[in-house]
Amino acid sequence: MIFSGALSFAARSQTNTVQPTVTVAMGDLGGKLFGHAPDPARTRHYYIAAEPRLWDFAPQGRDVICGKPLPSRIMSQRASMKIRYVEFTDVTFTTRVAENPSLGILGPVLRGVVGENIAVTFWNRADIPLSMHPHGLKYDKDNEGSYYQPKPGLGAAIAPGAKFTYVWQLDESSGPLPSEPSSKAWLYHSHVNGDDEVNLGLIGFIIVTDSKRARSDGTPADVDRELASLFMIFNESGLDPEAAEAEEHARMSDGSSPAKSWAQIQELDEQGERSAINGCIFGNLPGLEMNVGEHVRWYLFGLGSKNDFHTAHWHGLRVVESGRRTDVVELLPASMKVADMIADNPGSWLFHCHVAEHMMEGMFARVIVHPRDDHSARRAPEPAFFGLPAARESLQVRRAEALVDLVPSVTRPCEIKIEGTVVIPDKFPIFANPVRIQLGGQSITFQPGHDGAAEIAGGGFLAENASRNSSESGMVYGGLLKFSLELSGSDWQRELIAAGLKAKSASAQEVVMPLTLETGGAIHRATIRIIVASR
Repeated sequence: MIFSGALSFAARSQTNTVQPTVTVAMGDLGGKLFGHAPDPARTRHYYIAAEPRLWDFAPQGRDVICGKPLPSRIMSQRASMKIRYVEFTDVTFTTRVAENPSLGILGPVLRGVVGENIAVTFWNRADIPLSMHPHGLKYDKDNEGSYYQPKPGLGAAIAPGAKFTYVWQLDESSGPLPSEPSSKAWLYHSHVNGDDEVNLGLIGFIIVTDSKRARSDGTPADVDRELASLFMIFNESGLDPEAAEAEEHARMSDGSSPAKSWAQIQELDEQGERSAINGCIFGNLPGLEMNVGEHVRWYLFGLGSKNDFHTAHWHGLRVVESGRRTDVVELLPASMKVADMIADNPGSWLFHCHVAEHMMEGMFARVIVHPRDDHSARRAPEPAFFGLPAARESLQVRRAEALVDLVPSVTRPCEIKIEGTVVIPDKFPIFANPVRIQLGGQSITFQPGHDGAAEIAGGGFLAENASRNSSESGMVYGGLLKFSLELSGSDWQRELIAAGLKAKSASAQEVVMPLTLETGGAIHRATIRIIVASR
Protein backbone atom coordinates (compact mmCIF):
# COMPACT_ATOMS: atom_id res chain seq x y z
CA MET A 1 0.00 0.00 0.00
CA ILE A 2 1.36 3.43 -0.96
CA PHE A 3 0.47 6.34 1.29
CA SER A 4 0.08 9.97 0.32
CA GLY A 5 -0.40 13.14 2.33
CA ALA A 6 -0.43 16.92 2.35
CA LEU A 7 3.30 17.40 1.94
CA SER A 8 5.25 20.57 1.20
CA PHE A 9 4.98 22.20 -2.20
CA ALA A 10 8.64 21.54 -2.88
CA ALA A 11 8.33 17.84 -2.10
CA ARG A 12 5.25 17.49 -4.28
CA SER A 13 6.76 19.43 -7.17
CA GLN A 14 10.00 17.41 -7.29
CA THR A 15 8.17 14.57 -9.05
CA ASN A 16 8.04 16.86 -12.09
CA THR A 17 11.84 17.07 -12.33
CA VAL A 18 13.19 13.82 -10.85
CA GLN A 19 13.42 10.68 -12.96
CA PRO A 20 13.46 7.71 -10.53
CA THR A 21 16.56 5.56 -10.76
CA VAL A 22 14.77 2.46 -9.41
CA THR A 23 11.13 1.63 -10.15
CA VAL A 24 8.78 -1.10 -8.91
CA ALA A 25 9.07 -2.94 -12.22
CA MET A 26 12.87 -3.07 -11.95
CA GLY A 27 12.85 -4.87 -8.59
CA ASP A 28 15.62 -4.53 -6.02
CA LEU A 29 18.84 -4.07 -8.01
CA GLY A 30 20.95 -3.26 -4.96
CA GLY A 31 22.78 -5.40 -2.44
CA LYS A 32 26.29 -4.94 -3.86
CA LEU A 33 29.20 -2.65 -3.01
CA PHE A 34 31.81 -2.02 -5.71
CA GLY A 35 30.25 -4.88 -7.69
CA HIS A 36 30.31 -7.52 -4.93
CA ALA A 37 27.82 -8.74 -2.34
CA PRO A 38 29.17 -8.09 1.18
CA ASP A 39 30.22 -10.90 3.51
CA PRO A 40 27.01 -11.80 5.45
CA ALA A 41 29.07 -12.64 8.53
CA ARG A 42 30.34 -9.06 8.68
CA THR A 43 27.18 -7.27 7.59
CA ARG A 44 24.36 -5.91 9.72
CA HIS A 45 21.12 -5.87 7.74
CA TYR A 46 18.27 -3.44 8.40
CA TYR A 47 14.80 -3.17 6.81
CA ILE A 48 13.53 0.40 6.66
CA ALA A 49 10.50 1.95 4.98
CA ALA A 50 9.68 5.61 4.38
CA GLU A 51 6.08 6.22 5.44
CA PRO A 52 3.91 9.32 5.74
CA ARG A 53 2.99 9.99 9.37
CA LEU A 54 1.14 12.75 11.16
CA TRP A 55 3.75 14.19 13.53
CA ASP A 56 2.75 16.03 16.72
CA PHE A 57 5.44 18.46 17.90
CA ALA A 58 3.84 18.72 21.36
CA PRO A 59 1.81 15.56 22.05
CA GLN A 60 1.07 16.55 25.66
CA GLY A 61 -0.58 19.74 24.42
CA ARG A 62 1.24 22.07 26.80
CA ASP A 63 4.59 23.40 27.96
CA VAL A 64 5.36 20.59 30.41
CA ILE A 65 8.46 22.25 31.91
CA CYS A 66 7.28 25.81 32.50
CA GLY A 67 3.69 24.76 33.21
CA LYS A 68 2.25 27.15 30.64
CA PRO A 69 -0.14 26.73 27.72
CA LEU A 70 1.40 26.54 24.27
CA PRO A 71 1.42 29.71 22.12
CA SER A 72 -1.88 29.94 20.23
CA ARG A 73 -0.24 29.71 16.79
CA ILE A 74 1.37 26.39 17.81
CA MET A 75 -1.68 25.04 19.59
CA SER A 76 -3.71 25.58 16.43
CA GLN A 77 -1.16 23.62 14.35
CA ARG A 78 0.65 21.18 16.61
CA ALA A 79 0.71 18.36 14.07
CA SER A 80 1.99 18.23 10.50
CA MET A 81 2.17 15.53 7.85
CA LYS A 82 5.70 14.16 7.66
CA ILE A 83 7.50 11.23 6.06
CA ARG A 84 9.51 9.13 8.51
CA TYR A 85 11.97 6.26 8.33
CA VAL A 86 10.36 3.24 10.06
CA GLU A 87 12.13 -0.04 10.83
CA PHE A 88 10.74 -3.57 10.29
CA THR A 89 12.06 -6.89 11.58
CA ASP A 90 12.66 -8.58 8.22
CA VAL A 91 12.28 -8.42 4.46
CA THR A 92 8.53 -9.14 4.60
CA PHE A 93 7.94 -5.65 6.04
CA THR A 94 5.02 -6.96 8.11
CA THR A 95 6.28 -6.53 11.68
CA ARG A 96 7.41 -3.13 12.90
CA VAL A 97 10.23 -2.56 15.35
CA ALA A 98 9.40 -0.62 18.50
CA GLU A 99 10.52 2.99 18.35
CA ASN A 100 12.65 4.55 21.08
CA PRO A 101 10.58 7.47 22.49
CA SER A 102 13.69 9.52 23.29
CA LEU A 103 14.58 9.68 19.58
CA GLY A 104 11.39 11.51 18.70
CA ILE A 105 11.17 12.10 14.96
CA LEU A 106 14.59 10.55 14.27
CA GLY A 107 14.67 7.35 12.24
CA PRO A 108 16.04 3.96 13.31
CA VAL A 109 19.60 3.95 14.66
CA LEU A 110 22.02 1.91 12.55
CA ARG A 111 25.23 0.74 14.15
CA GLY A 112 28.37 -1.31 13.61
CA VAL A 113 32.10 -1.47 14.29
CA VAL A 114 34.99 -0.58 12.03
CA GLY A 115 35.52 -3.38 9.52
CA GLU A 116 31.85 -4.28 9.16
CA ASN A 117 29.23 -3.39 6.55
CA ILE A 118 25.71 -2.06 6.89
CA ALA A 119 23.03 -3.18 4.43
CA VAL A 120 19.65 -1.41 4.38
CA THR A 121 16.75 -2.73 2.34
CA PHE A 122 14.77 0.45 1.76
CA TRP A 123 11.10 0.48 0.72
CA ASN A 124 9.60 3.79 -0.37
CA ARG A 125 5.97 3.80 0.78
CA ALA A 126 5.49 7.54 0.16
CA ASP A 127 4.31 9.19 -3.07
CA ILE A 128 7.54 10.95 -4.09
CA PRO A 129 11.00 9.60 -5.01
CA LEU A 130 13.20 9.23 -1.91
CA SER A 131 16.56 7.80 -0.88
CA MET A 132 18.96 7.13 2.01
CA HIS A 133 22.26 9.01 1.94
CA PRO A 134 24.84 8.33 4.69
CA HIS A 135 27.47 10.72 5.95
CA GLY A 136 30.92 9.41 6.80
CA LEU A 137 30.70 5.84 5.48
CA LYS A 138 32.37 4.40 2.37
CA TYR A 139 30.13 3.76 -0.64
CA ASP A 140 30.18 3.55 -4.42
CA LYS A 141 28.05 5.65 -6.77
CA ASP A 142 25.06 3.28 -6.70
CA ASN A 143 24.96 3.39 -2.88
CA GLU A 144 25.42 7.15 -2.52
CA GLY A 145 21.68 7.79 -2.24
CA SER A 146 21.90 11.30 -3.71
CA TYR A 147 20.24 12.61 -6.87
CA TYR A 148 22.18 15.00 -9.11
CA GLN A 149 23.37 15.18 -12.70
CA PRO A 150 24.95 14.12 -14.96
CA LYS A 151 24.64 10.45 -13.98
CA PRO A 152 22.95 9.59 -10.70
CA GLY A 153 23.67 6.17 -9.17
CA LEU A 154 21.08 3.42 -8.91
CA GLY A 155 20.09 4.31 -5.35
CA ALA A 156 19.75 8.03 -6.04
CA ALA A 157 15.94 8.24 -6.33
CA ILE A 158 13.79 5.28 -5.36
CA ALA A 159 10.32 5.53 -6.92
CA PRO A 160 7.13 5.24 -4.85
CA GLY A 161 6.52 1.56 -4.08
CA ALA A 162 10.03 0.48 -5.12
CA LYS A 163 12.77 -1.17 -3.04
CA PHE A 164 16.54 -0.88 -3.07
CA THR A 165 19.21 -2.41 -0.83
CA TYR A 166 22.01 0.01 0.06
CA VAL A 167 25.39 -1.35 1.20
CA TRP A 168 27.84 0.87 3.08
CA GLN A 169 31.27 0.01 4.44
CA LEU A 170 32.48 1.01 7.90
CA ASP A 171 36.10 1.42 6.91
CA GLU A 172 38.91 2.87 9.03
CA SER A 173 37.98 6.43 8.07
CA SER A 174 34.37 5.88 9.18
CA GLY A 175 35.43 5.27 12.76
CA PRO A 176 36.95 7.45 15.46
CA LEU A 177 40.61 8.38 15.58
CA PRO A 178 42.60 6.94 18.52
CA SER A 179 42.47 10.42 20.09
CA GLU A 180 38.67 10.61 19.76
CA PRO A 181 35.99 8.92 21.92
CA SER A 182 35.45 5.20 21.22
CA SER A 183 32.36 5.74 19.04
CA LYS A 184 31.03 8.45 16.77
CA ALA A 185 27.80 9.08 14.91
CA TRP A 186 27.04 10.07 11.32
CA LEU A 187 23.76 11.46 9.99
CA TYR A 188 21.76 9.80 7.22
CA HIS A 189 18.87 11.40 5.33
CA SER A 190 17.00 11.43 2.05
CA HIS A 191 18.88 13.35 -0.65
CA VAL A 192 16.66 13.49 -3.73
CA ASN A 193 15.60 17.00 -2.87
CA GLY A 194 17.60 17.04 0.34
CA ASP A 195 16.60 20.17 2.23
CA ASP A 196 12.86 19.58 1.80
CA GLU A 197 13.09 15.89 2.69
CA VAL A 198 15.00 16.62 5.90
CA ASN A 199 12.23 19.06 6.82
CA LEU A 200 9.75 16.24 6.16
CA GLY A 201 11.43 14.20 8.88
CA LEU A 202 13.62 11.84 6.84
CA ILE A 203 16.59 11.92 9.23
CA GLY A 204 18.47 9.35 11.32
CA PHE A 205 21.98 8.48 12.41
CA ILE A 206 24.60 5.73 12.32
CA ILE A 207 26.91 4.83 15.21
CA VAL A 208 30.38 3.52 14.35
CA THR A 209 32.52 2.08 17.17
CA ASP A 210 36.26 1.50 17.14
CA SER A 211 36.74 -2.27 16.91
CA LYS A 212 39.55 -2.13 19.47
CA ARG A 213 37.31 -0.39 22.01
CA ALA A 214 34.04 -2.25 21.40
CA ARG A 215 32.15 -4.92 23.31
CA SER A 216 31.14 -8.10 21.49
CA ASP A 217 27.75 -6.56 20.63
CA GLY A 218 29.39 -3.51 19.02
CA THR A 219 28.72 -0.99 21.79
CA PRO A 220 31.56 1.19 23.11
CA ALA A 221 33.18 -0.66 26.02
CA ASP A 222 33.78 2.45 28.13
CA VAL A 223 30.19 3.75 28.01
CA ASP A 224 27.12 2.84 30.13
CA ARG A 225 24.39 4.65 28.19
CA GLU A 226 23.78 6.49 24.91
CA LEU A 227 21.50 9.49 24.32
CA ALA A 228 21.00 11.59 21.20
CA SER A 229 19.60 14.99 20.30
CA LEU A 230 18.97 16.77 17.00
CA PHE A 231 18.61 20.56 17.23
CA MET A 232 16.68 21.75 14.20
CA ILE A 233 14.04 24.33 13.26
CA PHE A 234 11.29 22.71 11.18
CA ASN A 235 9.53 24.97 8.68
CA GLU A 236 5.77 24.42 8.82
CA SER A 237 4.81 27.59 6.94
CA GLY A 238 3.75 25.69 3.83
CA LEU A 239 5.17 28.46 1.65
CA ASP A 240 5.81 27.84 -2.01
CA PRO A 241 9.63 27.99 -2.16
CA GLU A 242 9.56 30.00 -5.37
CA ALA A 243 7.36 32.60 -3.70
CA ALA A 244 9.72 32.70 -0.72
CA GLU A 245 12.67 33.39 -3.03
CA ALA A 246 10.65 35.96 -4.99
CA GLU A 247 10.27 38.07 -1.86
CA GLU A 248 13.71 39.53 -2.55
CA HIS A 249 13.03 40.28 -6.21
CA ALA A 250 9.26 40.87 -6.26
CA ARG A 251 8.97 38.74 -9.38
CA MET A 252 8.02 35.13 -10.03
CA SER A 253 9.74 33.09 -12.74
CA ASP A 254 6.94 33.91 -15.18
CA GLY A 255 7.34 37.66 -14.58
CA SER A 256 4.27 38.05 -12.37
CA SER A 257 4.33 39.58 -8.90
CA PRO A 258 4.28 37.19 -5.92
CA ALA A 259 0.87 36.65 -4.32
CA LYS A 260 2.16 37.79 -0.93
CA SER A 261 4.23 40.77 0.05
CA TRP A 262 7.70 40.52 1.57
CA ALA A 263 6.27 41.32 5.01
CA GLN A 264 3.54 38.69 4.71
CA ILE A 265 6.03 36.02 3.68
CA GLN A 266 8.31 36.91 6.59
CA GLU A 267 5.41 36.66 9.02
CA LEU A 268 4.25 33.29 7.65
CA ASP A 269 7.79 31.97 7.74
CA GLU A 270 8.21 32.94 11.39
CA GLN A 271 4.77 31.62 12.34
CA GLY A 272 5.70 28.27 10.82
CA GLU A 273 8.96 27.76 12.71
CA ARG A 274 9.11 24.83 15.15
CA SER A 275 12.34 25.05 17.16
CA ALA A 276 12.64 21.42 18.17
CA ILE A 277 14.87 18.85 19.86
CA ASN A 278 14.29 15.52 18.10
CA GLY A 279 11.15 17.02 16.59
CA CYS A 280 9.57 17.93 19.96
CA ILE A 281 9.02 21.35 21.50
CA PHE A 282 8.28 22.86 24.93
CA GLY A 283 9.55 19.91 26.95
CA ASN A 284 7.48 17.27 25.15
CA LEU A 285 10.45 14.98 24.39
CA PRO A 286 10.51 11.99 26.80
CA GLY A 287 13.23 9.55 27.77
CA LEU A 288 16.38 11.65 28.32
CA GLU A 289 17.08 9.72 31.51
CA MET A 290 20.07 8.13 33.22
CA ASN A 291 21.23 6.79 36.58
CA VAL A 292 23.77 8.37 38.91
CA GLY A 293 27.30 7.18 38.20
CA GLU A 294 26.73 6.22 34.58
CA HIS A 295 29.12 7.25 31.81
CA VAL A 296 26.69 8.69 29.27
CA ARG A 297 27.62 9.34 25.66
CA TRP A 298 25.64 12.07 23.91
CA TYR A 299 25.45 12.14 20.12
CA LEU A 300 24.63 15.75 19.21
CA PHE A 301 23.40 16.88 15.80
CA GLY A 302 22.53 20.14 14.11
CA LEU A 303 20.68 20.32 10.81
CA GLY A 304 18.46 22.69 8.87
CA SER A 305 18.71 26.15 7.35
CA LYS A 306 20.58 29.44 7.82
CA ASN A 307 18.79 30.00 11.14
CA ASP A 308 19.99 26.72 12.64
CA PHE A 309 22.83 27.98 14.81
CA HIS A 310 22.40 26.21 18.15
CA THR A 311 24.10 25.90 21.52
CA ALA A 312 23.14 22.75 23.44
CA HIS A 313 23.28 23.53 27.17
CA TRP A 314 22.80 21.22 30.16
CA HIS A 315 21.77 22.59 33.55
CA GLY A 316 23.40 20.89 36.54
CA LEU A 317 25.64 18.66 34.42
CA ARG A 318 28.86 18.93 32.42
CA VAL A 319 30.35 17.14 29.44
CA VAL A 320 33.71 16.65 27.77
CA GLU A 321 33.61 17.52 24.05
CA SER A 322 36.59 17.87 21.72
CA GLY A 323 38.99 17.66 24.68
CA ARG A 324 37.40 20.47 26.69
CA ARG A 325 35.10 20.41 29.71
CA THR A 326 31.97 22.47 29.16
CA ASP A 327 28.21 22.63 29.64
CA VAL A 328 27.53 24.15 26.18
CA VAL A 329 28.25 22.55 22.79
CA GLU A 330 27.99 24.62 19.61
CA LEU A 331 26.11 23.13 16.64
CA LEU A 332 25.94 24.36 13.04
CA PRO A 333 23.81 22.79 10.29
CA ALA A 334 25.10 19.25 9.60
CA SER A 335 27.09 19.13 12.85
CA MET A 336 27.80 15.66 14.29
CA LYS A 337 29.46 15.78 17.71
CA VAL A 338 30.16 13.46 20.64
CA ALA A 339 30.03 14.66 24.25
CA ASP A 340 30.73 12.42 27.26
CA MET A 341 29.07 12.96 30.62
CA ILE A 342 29.39 11.41 34.06
CA ALA A 343 25.93 11.51 35.65
CA ASP A 344 27.04 12.93 39.01
CA ASN A 345 24.14 15.19 39.98
CA PRO A 346 20.71 13.60 40.61
CA GLY A 347 17.66 15.64 39.74
CA SER A 348 15.47 16.92 36.92
CA TRP A 349 17.47 19.32 34.76
CA LEU A 350 16.76 21.69 31.89
CA PHE A 351 18.39 20.91 28.53
CA HIS A 352 18.00 23.61 25.92
CA CYS A 353 19.41 25.73 23.11
CA HIS A 354 20.90 28.88 24.58
CA VAL A 355 20.02 31.02 21.56
CA ALA A 356 17.35 33.21 23.16
CA GLU A 357 14.85 33.15 20.29
CA HIS A 358 15.09 29.38 19.99
CA MET A 359 14.48 28.82 23.69
CA MET A 360 11.48 31.17 23.61
CA GLU A 361 10.12 29.07 20.75
CA GLY A 362 10.30 25.86 22.81
CA MET A 363 13.71 24.36 22.03
CA PHE A 364 14.09 22.72 25.43
CA ALA A 365 13.63 19.34 27.10
CA ARG A 366 14.09 17.68 30.49
CA VAL A 367 17.05 15.51 31.48
CA ILE A 368 16.50 13.26 34.51
CA VAL A 369 19.31 11.78 36.61
CA HIS A 370 17.90 9.11 38.93
CA PRO A 371 19.47 8.85 42.40
CA ARG A 372 21.33 5.66 43.11
CA ASP A 373 19.39 4.98 46.32
CA ASP A 374 15.93 6.02 45.17
CA HIS A 375 14.29 2.63 44.61
CA SER A 376 10.85 4.16 44.22
CA ALA A 377 11.89 6.39 41.32
CA ARG A 378 11.10 5.37 37.77
CA ARG A 379 14.38 4.07 36.46
CA ALA A 380 15.84 5.11 33.15
CA PRO A 381 14.37 3.03 30.32
CA GLU A 382 16.29 0.09 28.95
CA PRO A 383 18.09 -0.74 26.83
CA ALA A 384 20.87 1.70 27.45
CA PHE A 385 22.20 1.50 23.87
CA PHE A 386 20.66 2.26 20.50
CA GLY A 387 20.19 -0.19 17.65
CA LEU A 388 20.94 -3.49 19.40
CA PRO A 389 18.95 -6.61 18.40
CA ALA A 390 17.08 -6.71 21.73
CA ALA A 391 16.01 -3.07 21.33
CA ARG A 392 14.84 -3.80 17.78
CA GLU A 393 12.42 -6.58 18.77
CA SER A 394 8.76 -5.82 18.12
CA LEU A 395 7.70 -7.75 21.24
CA GLN A 396 9.08 -6.62 24.60
CA VAL A 397 8.27 -8.46 27.83
CA ARG A 398 8.85 -6.55 31.06
CA ARG A 399 7.45 -9.15 33.50
CA ALA A 400 6.99 -12.95 33.31
CA GLU A 401 6.11 -14.93 36.43
CA ALA A 402 4.55 -18.30 37.19
CA LEU A 403 3.14 -20.04 40.23
CA VAL A 404 3.00 -23.85 40.03
CA ASP A 405 1.88 -26.75 42.18
CA LEU A 406 3.16 -30.13 41.03
CA VAL A 407 0.64 -32.08 43.14
CA PRO A 408 -1.55 -33.92 40.57
CA SER A 409 -4.90 -33.32 42.27
CA VAL A 410 -4.85 -29.52 42.55
CA THR A 411 -7.46 -27.52 40.61
CA ARG A 412 -5.10 -24.81 39.32
CA PRO A 413 -1.70 -26.46 38.92
CA CYS A 414 -0.16 -23.55 37.01
CA GLU A 415 -0.72 -19.81 36.67
CA ILE A 416 1.50 -17.74 34.36
CA LYS A 417 1.39 -13.93 34.19
CA ILE A 418 3.13 -12.00 31.42
CA GLU A 419 3.19 -8.23 30.86
CA GLY A 420 4.73 -6.46 27.91
CA THR A 421 4.32 -4.31 24.82
CA VAL A 422 3.97 -5.11 21.14
CA VAL A 423 4.22 -2.85 18.08
CA ILE A 424 0.97 -2.34 16.16
CA PRO A 425 -0.25 0.03 13.41
CA ASP A 426 -0.87 3.58 14.64
CA LYS A 427 -4.67 3.17 14.55
CA PHE A 428 -5.45 -0.39 15.60
CA PRO A 429 -9.01 -1.77 16.07
CA ILE A 430 -8.34 -4.23 18.88
CA PHE A 431 -11.85 -5.75 18.63
CA ALA A 432 -11.30 -6.70 14.96
CA ASN A 433 -7.98 -8.50 15.45
CA PRO A 434 -7.72 -11.85 17.22
CA VAL A 435 -4.60 -12.31 19.34
CA ARG A 436 -2.87 -15.68 19.06
CA ILE A 437 -0.40 -16.56 21.81
CA GLN A 438 2.10 -19.41 21.62
CA LEU A 439 4.30 -20.23 24.59
CA GLY A 440 6.59 -23.16 23.94
CA GLY A 441 4.53 -25.70 21.98
CA GLN A 442 1.11 -24.64 23.32
CA SER A 443 -1.09 -21.95 21.77
CA ILE A 444 -4.30 -20.10 22.60
CA THR A 445 -6.31 -17.47 20.71
CA PHE A 446 -8.18 -14.52 22.24
CA GLN A 447 -10.77 -12.25 20.65
CA PRO A 448 -10.66 -8.98 22.62
CA GLY A 449 -13.76 -6.82 22.82
CA HIS A 450 -13.99 -3.08 22.41
CA ASP A 451 -12.57 -2.71 25.91
CA GLY A 452 -9.49 -4.73 24.95
CA ALA A 453 -10.32 -7.66 27.24
CA ALA A 454 -10.85 -11.34 26.50
CA GLU A 455 -11.23 -14.31 28.83
CA ILE A 456 -11.59 -17.95 27.86
CA ALA A 457 -10.82 -21.32 29.42
CA GLY A 458 -7.10 -21.48 30.02
CA GLY A 459 -6.35 -17.78 30.00
CA GLY A 460 -7.15 -14.09 29.81
CA PHE A 461 -5.86 -11.18 27.75
CA LEU A 462 -6.07 -7.44 28.33
CA ALA A 463 -4.94 -4.64 26.03
CA GLU A 464 -4.26 -2.24 28.88
CA ASN A 465 -4.07 0.98 26.88
CA ALA A 466 -7.40 0.17 25.21
CA SER A 467 -9.11 1.40 28.38
CA ARG A 468 -8.36 5.03 27.45
CA ASN A 469 -10.47 4.63 24.30
CA SER A 470 -14.24 4.55 24.39
CA SER A 471 -15.83 1.11 24.23
CA GLU A 472 -17.71 2.34 21.17
CA SER A 473 -14.53 2.75 19.14
CA GLY A 474 -12.17 0.13 20.55
CA MET A 475 -9.24 1.78 18.79
CA VAL A 476 -5.69 1.77 20.16
CA TYR A 477 -3.53 4.71 19.11
CA GLY A 478 0.17 5.43 19.29
CA GLY A 479 1.63 2.34 17.59
CA LEU A 480 2.35 0.42 20.79
CA LEU A 481 0.00 -2.04 22.53
CA LYS A 482 0.55 -2.55 26.27
CA PHE A 483 -0.84 -5.92 27.31
CA SER A 484 -1.17 -8.33 30.22
CA LEU A 485 -1.63 -12.05 29.72
CA GLU A 486 -2.71 -14.83 32.08
CA LEU A 487 -2.38 -18.53 31.26
CA SER A 488 -3.58 -21.30 33.58
CA GLY A 489 -3.99 -25.05 33.59
CA SER A 490 -2.06 -28.29 33.31
CA ASP A 491 -1.20 -27.77 29.62
CA TRP A 492 0.90 -24.72 30.49
CA GLN A 493 2.49 -26.58 33.39
CA ARG A 494 3.64 -29.28 30.98
CA GLU A 495 5.22 -26.60 28.78
CA LEU A 496 7.17 -25.26 31.75
CA ILE A 497 8.39 -28.77 32.61
CA ALA A 498 9.38 -29.37 28.97
CA ALA A 499 11.37 -26.12 29.11
CA GLY A 500 13.36 -27.32 32.12
CA LEU A 501 11.24 -26.73 35.24
CA LYS A 502 12.48 -29.10 37.93
CA ALA A 503 10.58 -30.75 40.76
CA LYS A 504 9.20 -28.62 43.58
CA SER A 505 11.88 -26.33 44.90
CA ALA A 506 12.09 -24.06 47.93
CA SER A 507 13.62 -21.33 45.81
CA ALA A 508 12.39 -19.70 42.60
CA GLN A 509 13.52 -21.14 39.28
CA GLU A 510 14.10 -19.43 35.93
CA VAL A 511 12.73 -21.01 32.78
CA VAL A 512 13.61 -19.71 29.30
CA MET A 513 10.89 -20.11 26.66
CA PRO A 514 10.00 -18.77 23.19
CA LEU A 515 6.91 -16.55 23.08
CA THR A 516 4.99 -15.68 19.91
CA LEU A 517 2.21 -13.10 19.68
CA GLU A 518 0.33 -12.84 16.39
CA THR A 519 -2.21 -10.12 15.64
CA GLY A 520 -3.14 -7.81 12.78
CA GLY A 521 -1.31 -9.99 10.26
CA ALA A 522 2.05 -9.53 12.01
CA ILE A 523 4.01 -12.16 13.93
CA HIS A 524 6.05 -11.00 16.94
CA ARG A 525 8.59 -13.24 18.65
CA ALA A 526 10.70 -12.99 21.79
CA THR A 527 12.65 -15.27 24.09
CA ILE A 528 11.46 -14.67 27.64
CA ARG A 529 12.67 -15.65 31.11
CA ILE A 530 9.87 -16.78 33.44
CA ILE A 531 10.48 -16.67 37.18
CA VAL A 532 8.69 -19.73 38.60
CA ALA A 533 7.73 -20.12 42.25
CA SER A 534 6.18 -23.22 43.86
CA ARG A 535 3.07 -23.11 46.01
